[in-house]
Amino acid sequence: MLTFNRLLRTLMAVAVVVIGLLAAPTAALASFKDSEQAAPQFSAANIAAPASANVTMSCTFGIRATVTVNSFSAVANANYHEVKIFDRSGNLEFTGDLSKAAGKTYTSGYEVIGTWSYEIRGYYKVPGTSNQWTGKVLKGNLTCA
Repeated sequence: MLTFNRLLRTLMAVAVVVIGLLAAPTAALASFKDSEQAAPQFSAANIAAPASANVTMSCTFGIRATVTVNSFSAVANANYHEVKIFDRSGNLEFTGDLSKAAGKTYTSGYEVIGTWSYEIRGYYKVPGTSNQWTGKVLKGNLTCA
């Protein structure tokens, strides 16, 4: 048998629990059925090789060469174009910036000429950084005309 004090304590405990449950915030249930897709905030570009180039080589007595890039097809997505000229042994002779007149012509010192080669490629140089994307290369061979 329950004593009066015990009954009173039990009723008080039940009342506190009930009031606590009523006063506590209830969990919200929500369901979302709509969806959205955001456009990506980044992109990548393919930098192709130049489609064509008109590069000539003239020689003085077969011992001094002048190589000139007369024209080349600019590459989409590139903001810089470069030519590299290699001697008959494959050694790099010259690197030129094709946006400048001085970068389009190279005259060698006195040496045996033979068949030389060139490479033209486009780059995307990221403004304000030293980062760059390198494009594919257009290669060609040169002989004295």
